[in-house]
Amino acid sequence: MKDSTRIRTVLSVLMLLSLTLVALELRNSGFGFTNSIRINTANIVSPFQKSARSFTDSIQNFGSTWREINTARELVKDLESENLELKEKLGNTDEVRRRAAELDALLKIAGLGTYEIVPARVIAIGAGQDYSWTVSLDVGTIDGITEDMTVISGQGLVGRTISVTESTTLVALLADPSSKVGARIGGKSELGFVSGNGLPGELEFEIFDPLAEINQGDRIVTWGSNGGKPFVSGVPIGEVISVKSSPGLLTKSAKVKPYVKLSTLDLVSVIVESPRIDPRDSLLPPMPFVPTPTNSSSPAATPGQN
Repeated sequence: MKDSTRIRTVLSVLMLLSLTLVALELRNSGFGFTNSIRINTANIVSPFQKSARSFTDSIQNFGSTWREINTARELVKDLESENLELKEKLGNTDEVRRRAAELDALLKIAGLGTYEIVPARVIAIGAGQDYSWTVSLDVGTIDGITEDMTVISGQGLVGRTISVTESTTLVALLADPSSKVGARIGGKSELGFVSGNGLPGELEFEIFDPLAEINQGDRIVTWGSNGGKPFVSGVPIGEVISVKSSPGLLTKSAKVKPYVKLSTLDLVSVIVESPRIDPRDSLLPPMPFVPTPTNSSSPAATPGQN
């Protein structure tokens, strides 16, 4: 009985306190004790709300940034792939143009010299048998190739065939020390021999007549072998870069720079039929213009004038 009375008393006090707080709230219109409680509560809770909001924003921003990074990476990969494709296409285009130019030069020299040729491609370079400077071609007996045939490029003489199989041919290059070609000075009748010395960019030319005139810049062309083997006539060999003359010697020698860059051969031709008429100097490149006191001081000639 006493416990029941005590409970009713506590409930009555609590109800009275609640009514009092409500009345104070309505009376003060947001001021007073309850407002202080609400403000203090807000001050306590607010930092946690800001932290939670900041954390949520950070998670969202991180997700957005990560997606942007992945997108940028994919874009970079695509651009790198496109760049590689463009480089390959450009390289292929340049290669096609280079080979087209080489083939055009080959056809031109063959046409002017009336040479019957079999085009070929260099498939290997190096030493072979008793030779130190050789290349292998992708043509052979099935294409009508035999030993001791002249090999040319679009710029001039390359060498001669020395060994032939059904589908490949071994060529001894001009630079090989065993190489020796009958030659003459372009525009003149002075004869001699061009020999290799193991250097791809330099040949030796020995002229028979030690009193014959030979000068730097003179152009050397093949003299031609009997029956066109191993060398046909009229093929450009190179240009004289220096002359050496020693008293008492029976011959005069000169260093010759070959027209063909032997270390970068690609497309060549094997001459399978010698020309009916000696092309003489028709295949040589034009002589460089050398100014003299006469032509350098005279007024420039107009087109059509001699």
